[in-house]
Amino acid sequence: MTYASEYLENVEGILEQIKANQPQYRETAAAILAQVKKGGMIFPFGTGHGHLLALEMFYRAGGMVRVNPILTEELMLHKSATGSSAFERSEGKAEPLLNEYNVGDKDVVIVFSNSGINPLTIEMALGAKERGALTVALTNLNHSRPLQSRHHSGLKLYEICDFVLDNFGVLGDACVEVASGIKIGPTSTIAGAAIVHTLTAMMVEMAEADSYDLELYTSGNVPNGHERNLYLIEKYKDIIKSLGA
Repeated sequence: MTYASEYLENVEGILEQIKANQPQYRETAAAILAQVKKGGMIFPFGTGHGHLLALEMFYRAGGMVRVNPILTEELMLHKSATGSSAFERSEGKAEPLLNEYNVGDKDVVIVFSNSGINPLTIEMALGAKERGALTVALTNLNHSRPLQSRHHSGLKLYEICDFVLDNFGVLGDACVEVASGIKIGPTSTIAGAAIVHTLTAMMVEMAEADSYDLELYTSGNVPNGHERNLYLIEKYKDIIKSLGA
């Protein structure tokens, strides 16, 4: 079997596990929707490539409008990849971000971390819980369980959050071993994106059943899509930090 075929088979297997775990996702989706109905905001947050999943939920075709990603340039790989790693391994960095984004008890904080062991993601979850927010972890249990937390509490992300969603990856994320012994083919981004869009689909179904208007974006690159989105942008540009000018 080629490396590419092995990788794609592994991805297919993960997607099958996601499909099989729909009852768990439905419970999580219902809890998130309940917060949104109270007027809450969804705050996705991730470090490293988990940052991509926070952006995956934000301002995109078919995505929910009430999503306010917690972003800081210190975690952007384009600024400094090694600097971002140092930042996520430092304690005391989450509290200023939670204050800046004004996270409260009506809100949902979704933390993306494949390892779930670094201080910033752990303190983000702890701080959100202290504020009464609903917390959701999207992590890799096969990776996280055998490792030691880097936070002084000894806690890992999956031990903190109200809901824990597994991305069904392997230790180290990359899943195909090549001749050198190095592994290639990470799966956390594909799995994470599939899970968050599964949650969205479930929330839309639930909202429709309750005749609740769960606001959604349309592609800005289809007829009338941009015009439709302008109303939502105007409505939320002063509320969602990264939406306005």
